[in-house]
Amino acid sequence: MADASGGNVRRLTNDLGQSRWPALSPDGSKIAFASKRGGWWDIYVMNIDGSGIRQLTHDPGFDGYPDWSPDGSKLAFSVFGGYTLHVFVFSFADGSLTDATPDAAAAMHPRWSPDGTEIAYDGTRFGISSGIDLYVVQPGQQARQLTSADGWERQPAWSPDGKQIAYTSYPNGVADIFVINADGSHPRNITDKANTDEYEPSWSPSGIAFRSNRGGRDEIYVMNPNGTNVRMLTSSIQDGDPNWSHDGRYLLFDSGRDATSEIGVYKNDQYRSLTHGNWFDTDPSWSPDGRRIVFSRSKTLGRNDLYIVDAASGKTRRLTHSRGMDWAPAWSPNGKQIAFVRYEGFGAQIWLSNPNGTHQHALTSSGSWNDHPSWSPDSRRIVYSGRRNGNYDLFVVNTRTARQQQITHDRSLNLSPAWSPDGSLIAYVSPADQALDDIWVIHPDGTGKHVITHGDADSESPTWAPDGSTILYAKVDFLGGDGTLWTTDPHGTNATTATRDLTWSTASPSWQPLH
Repeated sequence: MADASGGNVRRLTNDLGQSRWPALSPDGSKIAFASKRGGWWDIYVMNIDGSGIRQLTHDPGFDGYPDWSPDGSKLAFSVFGGYTLHVFVFSFADGSLTDATPDAAAAMHPRWSPDGTEIAYDGTRFGISSGIDLYVVQPGQQARQLTSADGWERQPAWSPDGKQIAYTSYPNGVADIFVINADGSHPRNITDKANTDEYEPSWSPSGIAFRSNRGGRDEIYVMNPNGTNVRMLTSSIQDGDPNWSHDGRYLLFDSGRDATSEIGVYKNDQYRSLTHGNWFDTDPSWSPDGRRIVFSRSKTLGRNDLYIVDAASGKTRRLTHSRGMDWAPAWSPNGKQIAFVRYEGFGAQIWLSNPNGTHQHALTSSGSWNDHPSWSPDSRRIVYSGRRNGNYDLFVVNTRTARQQQITHDRSLNLSPAWSPDGSLIAYVSPADQALDDIWVIHPDGTGKHVITHGDADSESPTWAPDGSTILYAKVDFLGGDGTLWTTDPHGTNATTATRDLTWSTASPSWQPLH
């Protein structure tokens, strides 16, 4: 929680399980939030100092996006039971739970009107598939639709006088903050910043707070209701879900500023930590013999180096000493080299290193951003994602001659390629439509491209099983934003969850080779 100026930041929760969407009660004494600390997303309430945590819901599904009624007697939040996602209202007086959107197929991000008579939300109705729109409902009655544009209109936030609603829309492939009159008239874009995502608005007398990556990482900003006088409120790592107090004196948000990440091994439904400390460890890649893991470690903002950890003992040694950032390491199948990405202020390029840290050199020099290297099974070529003319496409480069071939030619984002063990396919990430990322496969010569996942969430970071029969990937839940690991075969059938009973997010999987 912070003051309206962004100062006096204090931490309120400290639990391994994720916590999101904080909302301050009108009298300023309680905070409602959602947390996955119990294994599922449920609604909790605690005192303003973080004490007295009380769990309100105990559902084996998803409960999230809580918002207080203006008189503090009720909470509105979304409940997903497996088939529909509705807004429910919880009464503190008698503990009752009432469905406020019985006619909705999906209803998310509920926000009470300032007078407490209506709830704005985003969602869909049965029989309407044009996208996600904004609705307003008096609990238990027929909802009225505010928007009908193609695509998504999400995350409504009422103006303090109840006459307007701010929301997130995606007019040009990126998120912008819009404002619309409460009767659905006169929608207008008030951010309209190219190549920048602006979303999660919250409106108070102090202005419209919102989340933005305009500075290179997600931070919270505030602006006037017409979009002018934009200023940064937070400056840390991964700040989001801003929510003003009703009087605009305080701002609640969730943050990764005190978070850490570690390298761990998951086997037979059991998790074992290999690295743990006051740093961010990411991007693990196994050695071919399955005994070591190379990964990226960040101890300070803007600096990453590569380290190698022994999978049995946990003993770690440093591999690179970069002036900038090294990430996305990939061990060659013959074990002789490690490919990685290095950024030193003039673009990101693919580099190579011996496993003992010697003979480090750049493999690529063209393009402003090259990422996600993956080796061919014969250790002679590397596929990577490269930005050219504003698009991300896949390229294959010969590690001896540095000659390159572009294998995708889409006006899209083609990311995170992974070469199959038999060399016949490359799995990668790309949006199947304008909303969600899916896993695709393509032949190394650029033919045979097709999508193999069609989920209700973003699918990321594919990696192949050693025998090539299965693709492991991270699935980022649309509702909670947390990641779980899934498997599927190369044809896209038999998708199954691979990690169970973990209360924290998982990402960047790497499969241990057979040995």
